[in-house]
Amino acid sequence: MNKINLEEIGLSESYIREAIKYNENLHLARVSVQHKDLYKVITECGEIQAEISGKLHYTATFDQDFPVVGDWVLVDRVDQRGGNAIIHHVLPRKSCFERKAAGTGNKVQKVAANIDTLFICMSLNNDFNLRRMERYLSIAWDSMSTPVIVLTKSDLCDDIQEKLREIESVAIGVDVVVTSGFSDEGYTGILNYLKKGKTIAFIGSSGVGKSTLINQLIGEQVLTTNGLRNDDK
Repeated sequence: MNKINLEEIGLSESYIREAIKYNENLHLARVSVQHKDLYKVITECGEIQAEISGKLHYTATFDQDFPVVGDWVLVDRVDQRGGNAIIHHVLPRKSCFERKAAGTGNKVQKVAANIDTLFICMSLNNDFNLRRMERYLSIAWDSMSTPVIVLTKSDLCDDIQEKLREIESVAIGVDVVVTSGFSDEGYTGILNYLKKGKTIAFIGSSGVGKSTLINQLIGEQVLTTNGLRNDDK
């Protein structure tokens, strides 16, 4: 079996040093999927199903103490033999992406962790909204990840330079990439941020072209595409 080099998916010396502190016979893994109380984690032997230990569940004081996608965790096994792997510890995060939890109040929900670059996607037609852009930028900065603005569907816009000036007024110093739905325009600019060991994420309204971008970057149809929605989801 070919083992996975965890450094290629973001493992760094800082996580290794943190793992050593526990001095237990555990293995490093990264959370790839979360579905309620069940997880999938990537170990050196591949992706396996996992769940949190009873101790971790009992000692967790806040929702943020539980694993989220992107977390580095310590598990008791690297393959599926013997059942689900058990997550015993969540290592300290270098960044964390949050959103407001469903319902009333100010409760927030942690969605993903350890993101290096957050691509903020907004189309240059009906979706263009500076206030929404400011909210996305705030999310990126609060999460401690680096924002990069991706303006999509430039082929549907007649005043690109004016839109760019508006963006610059609220996003001083933030990199901006302009893409088109009918050419490779801008994709090279995005590729410059795809580095070995770096984690990226995409945020933006449904229908602005996130799935199209991801499919093109990966080189195959892995996500379905949707039309533009009028809400902020």
